[in-house]
Amino acid sequence: MFKLFNFKLNIKIIKIFLFLTILTFFLPFFAVSCGPNDAGINFSGFALSTGKNINGKWYDGNLLGFIIIIPPVILLILSFFIYKTKSKITHIIIKTVFFIVPIFDIFVVFIVRAAFKAGLSKAIAGINPENSVFLRNLIDKINLTDVHIKSGFILYIIFNAIIFIFAVINYFTNITETEQ
Repeated sequence: MFKLFNFKLNIKIIKIFLFLTILTFFLPFFAVSCGPNDAGINFSGFALSTGKNINGKWYDGNLLGFIIIIPPVILLILSFFIYKTKSKITHIIIKTVFFIVPIFDIFVVFIVRAAFKAGLSKAIAGINPENSVFLRNLIDKINLTDVHIKSGFILYIIFNAIIFIFAVINYFTNITETEQ
């Protein structure tokens, strides 16, 4: 009898959404603008982590931004090995990791947003005449410290929620199958 939610199907779906989650790292997460008519500057997860060139000046990123991408990459790698595990304990540990990590990821992305906003405020407070025109304009338009959420941020949360749902189904589906 075919079951709509079986372990192998769920892992395939999880792999797809893990890959999509990894791709969101390169989409815009946040935008900073000088006002409502300004297009602003977008920051992807990659730009947050490595840095970005703004108006000809390089601004360093924060390597802690990579915490957004590391868990999905590890889960994607684990998803290829979960079939090969013979030990029931190892299998349960991997299933539990799939169950917990997406929730961790959702919290982390909000922490990264708060850190980005705090870093932006600190950068603005330390501006001197040698800094870029963009940052000087930000100071002139006092409502600039509002960080706008972009599509990459939203998709990251949605994809992690989907991964979590399928991980929960997998976790409990497998438990009931082994008990019967």
